[in-house]
Order: sequence, then structure tokens, then C-alpha cells
Amino acid sequence: MKFKTIVLALLLLLGSQQKTYSQTLQRLKAAHIFSNNMVLQRNVSTPIWGWAKADTKVSIQLAGTTTIANTNAAGKWLAYLPAQNVGTSLFLKIYQPNDTITINNVAIGDVWLAAGQSNMGWRLDWGVLNKDEAIKNATNPNIRFFTVTDDLNNKPQPDVSGGEWLQSNPQTAPEFSALAYFFAKNLQQQLQIPVGIIHSSWGGTKIEAWMSAQMLKTHPEFTAAMATQIADTTNFDNGYEDFNATNKLRDSVLKYSENGINQKVFAPNYDDTTWQTILLPAKLTSVGVNNFYGYCWFRKTVNIPPRETKKDFILNLGEISNENICYVNGQKLERLNQNPIIQYTVPYSILKPGNNQITIRVLARYGVGGFDSKANDLFAQSNNKKFKIRLAGNWKFNQNIEPQTPLWAEPYNKPSYIYNAKIAPLLPYALKGIIWYQGESNDKNAQLYQSLFPILINNWRSQFNQAKLPFIYGQLANYGAKATMPVEQSNTAIIRDAQLQALKLPNTAMVVNIDLGLDEDVHFKNKQACGQRFALAAMDIAYKNDKSFITPVFKSAKAEGNSIRLFFSDNTTGFKSKNNQPLKGFAIRAAKGKFVWAKAKIQGKQITVWANGIAKPTAVRYAWANNPTCNLLTLDGLPVSPFKTD
Repeated sequence: MKFKTIVLALLLLLGSQQKTYSQTLQRLKAAHIFSNNMVLQRNVSTPIWGWAKADTKVSIQLAGTTTIANTNAAGKWLAYLPAQNVGTSLFLKIYQPNDTITINNVAIGDVWLAAGQSNMGWRLDWGVLNKDEAIKNATNPNIRFFTVTDDLNNKPQPDVSGGEWLQSNPQTAPEFSALAYFFAKNLQQQLQIPVGIIHSSWGGTKIEAWMSAQMLKTHPEFTAAMATQIADTTNFDNGYEDFNATNKLRDSVLKYSENGINQKVFAPNYDDTTWQTILLPAKLTSVGVNNFYGYCWFRKTVNIPPRETKKDFILNLGEISNENICYVNGQKLERLNQNPIIQYTVPYSILKPGNNQITIRVLARYGVGGFDSKANDLFAQSNNKKFKIRLAGNWKFNQNIEPQTPLWAEPYNKPSYIYNAKIAPLLPYALKGIIWYQGESNDKNAQLYQSLFPILINNWRSQFNQAKLPFIYGQLANYGAKATMPVEQSNTAIIRDAQLQALKLPNTAMVVNIDLGLDEDVHFKNKQACGQRFALAAMDIAYKNDKSFITPVFKSAKAEGNSIRLFFSDNTTGFKSKNNQPLKGFAIRAAKGKFVWAKAKIQGKQITVWANGIAKPTAVRYAWANNPTCNLLTLDGLPVSPFKTD
């Protein structure tokens, strides 16, 4: 009898545990984005969703109004709450007979999605202009951020993997997107309502990673790949974890990579006869080194006549990807500058008549490595510039000196993988609009961007069920070595032009940043100005109460003898130059010639361009380079977008 009692008790306990586990699996849950401190969009019917036991009712209560939702066979529920006016300190109650979720400190205001790559993701505490002051003054409970945790997947995910709504203050603001923060700050000051930012960005990402597979498969470039991906049943749940683990392993290997230094690879008498030869300047891919992540070494011997060894030299190596250190005759050199054009000072005391040994260690990061400039950018030159040695040509090269790290892979750049994990789970959250900064990572196939970018805009509008959702995007800032001659080919300029052309879509605005960039860093520091411009654009297209934001768009050109007259979009009010200086950045071309620098004159809402020696010009370009010198402004002081007539 006692035995039967014990067995019965065990069975009851087991049954109780199974019942509890079953209830846990089917417990009432709201999507992760609905949490304490959240902001809901004002004046629209607001979607709220989550999961519960299949075929049951869920009640949602906000501001005294209760809405009922039914779960489907999979347990998903979706409710649309009645439109609400601006409010703060509210609570949202989601409940069933035996379960309740209470979300506190809810605000009703305007919600913007901020997305893109690193210039959108750049945190407020990452070297932003006047960051300390900005963080110190960041207290504003009506600015709230939800930063979506990084994740990726080959299938659209039902929920984000993490994140929380945070009110702005000096403790929380440092991790906010700087651009989105200054955008929100400007909006909140003007509107005096709560502003919520859902921040979902990822550095180094291509546009196709942010687009749905269903939309991408309509593009001929991706039709086959997307059909395969959509049909694939492989589980990618651990893909992001594997990616992170590989990164940590790679970083730990690089941290202790000192083999070359310990072996004194930089010594003049080091035996490099077994090293392969590489013709510089070149990418590592030119010698079959692909997706390499680690340190590689370069060596070259140059001859200096005795009479020239009594002067200091400058070693000019052009642009190098990425970090590098340099030795001459075994002595480590001091970097001369922090510009993209790498220069080292070579003291005459370490030079000797005859052969001198140059050794460079380069860290190839993110699968990219090598010398990126033209042959003329590689040289050694005496300080008085009377003696110069060309360094382009054959160098000894070795990528096997340091320990090998895992090859670089970019699962985050697989088409739709970021969309699936960082955008799809947010659908169909009610938004006021979208701000977007991306494009740098598509520069290797810039022409493709022209067709993909409008598709992304339409894709997201469709997915959020808002056909005219305001979409404001940043045109790529200037970056790299300054253009000293007119540029015939620039992938960055092509992407900027694709962004300019996207203004043909309704309810879009483009923020021009051609004056904010840095020579030495693609991540410009003046996020304040950029955020303010985004806010100006929002006040124009989303709130219809500020017309100072205008992006003049080139419309047509008319040849007039030895000049070309340029006409712009109807919204153009006129132009001026920065500090009333002569216009810079214009280039002009004859029928069979190359572009040459041109003079330009503002004539009301039009501009006339000409150049001495060009009798019959055929085309004009403005600010057409990675990093142009240009100074054309709107009458309100905003920079004018680069453009071309050809």
C-alpha cells in the first residue's frame, strides 16, 4: 500500500511538472519590441502582437480602451489598438484568464526606424564631435531608443533576439546611434512630443542583406540564389554564434602575432629568397590570397647614391589596407601623418650608400588587404625633393610568417540574412518614418545599387503596410585622398548618383553629406550636423511645416557656345557658394577629350559652366569623386548633391 502511494505521488508530481512545462511553452507573450519605456506611434491604429495558446482570446488594454485578439492555430495573435493622442507614463496590459503582462512607462509619440551600416550604427561615445558634452546633456525622458541586438538568419524570424527600450540620459545615451540620437534630439525639440528610435544597423553590410528574399528574387541578379535560399530548409540558428566565436578566435591569434618581429624579418640580412614576388601596388588577391585575415610582410631593396644619404627621406606608400608598420634597414619608422596616403619619415642617420632595405608589415582585416593607390603614389623622396625613387614594381611577399587565422567570411552579407533577423521581426510596427545611411559596402558593384536601392524602399514600405512611409536617407559623405584632378571613374560617385536618382520615388528625401567627411576615416565625426539635416528633411516631408530643406536635382543642360547652362528641379530656390568663394568642383569635357577643371557662375536658379580651351563642351560633372573639393550650397546653406550631365 505504501509502495502504491509513493508511485502515485511520483506520477502526480511528474504530471504536474509536464503540465507546468506545457503551460510555459504556451504562456502569454508579447513580441520583444513591446516592453517597458516603449514608444507607440500616435494618431494611427497601432499593431500589437505576440503568442499564446492556440485558439484562445487575448485582451489588450491601453488608456482605458480594451481590444480583443484571437490566437491562430500556431498561437500567434495580432491586435490593432485604437489611435491615441500624445501621452506619457501610460501602461499597457495584455492578459488572459490565468496570465497577465504589464508594460510600464509607455509613451505615445512618433517612432522612427533608423537602419543601415556603420555610419548609422556609430555610437555616441565612439569619437563623435564634442561627444562628452553631448553625453553630459543627454537627459531627456522623451527621447527613447530600442537598439535591436545583432543576429542573422536564412529565414524571417518571428522575434528579435534582444534589445530594450531606454530613456535618454548620460548613462544610456553613450550606446545610442549618434546620428539617430541627434536626429531625435532635433525632432523632439521642435515637436515637443516623445520620439522613439528603433535602431537596427550593422557595419560593413551590403544593401541586399537588408532586403527580403521574396523581393530580391524579382531582381534578375538574385533570382536564382533567392529561389534556392527560399527552398532551403537548413537551420541557421547557430550561424551568428559561430560567426562570433570565429571572430574571437581570430582576435586572440592576432593579439599575440609577433613571429615576424621576433624573427627580425625587418633585418637587412634576413633571407627572403623563398618568399614569393608581388607586383605593387596591388591587392593580395592578385597573388591568390583571398579572404585573408592576418599579418603579411613585404620587403624591397632600393639603391641610394652616396650623395643622397645625408638627407632625411619621406617614404610615400599610398593607401594601404589596413594597419601597417614600416622599417628601413632594421629601424622602425615614425608615421608622418594620419591621412589615407601613408607616409613615413626616414632619418638620414639610418640610410647608407648603396642598398637599403624597406620592410612593411600590413594587417589585412575583413578579408581586405594590399596597396590601393596608383603606381605613382609609391615612392621614396629626399626632403628637398631633388631625388626620388619609384617603389612600384616587384616586392618580396609572405603571408605565412604569422600564425594563420580563420579566413574572413561575411555571413551577414548574404542576401536577406540581416533583414530576416533585424527587420522582419519588427513587422508591422507602426512608424512615422525611416532614416537610412548605407552604401559604402556596395562600392565594388556600384551600378547594381541604382536598381536595388529603390527596391529596398518599396520593399520596406510594403512590409510595414505603409505605402507612403517617409523614407529619408543619407548620401555618402566624402572620404579618402582629395581629388586633385577630375575623376573619370568613381564607384562612390556612382552610388551617390544612385541615391540622387531615388528621389524620383514619392515621399523621399536625401541628406547631402559631401562636406562632412574626413580624408582619413569613412566614419565622419560631425554626426550633429548630419542628424540635424535628417531632422530638417523630416520636418519637410513627414510634418510638412518646414520648406528650408531642399535637394536641388539636376534636370537638363543646354550648350551655349563655349559654355553649358545647367537647369535644376522646380523646387530649387537658388544657389550660393560657401563663404562667397569662386565655385569649385565643376569639371567639363569636350566631345573627344577628358574632363578638365571648369569655372562656374551662378545665375539665379541656373548655373553656367565653361573652361578655357574648350570650344564645344559636351558634359559637366560636379563633385564627381570619392573626396571632391566643392562648395556649392543652397540659399539655406545646405550642400548641393554631386551630379553629372552625361
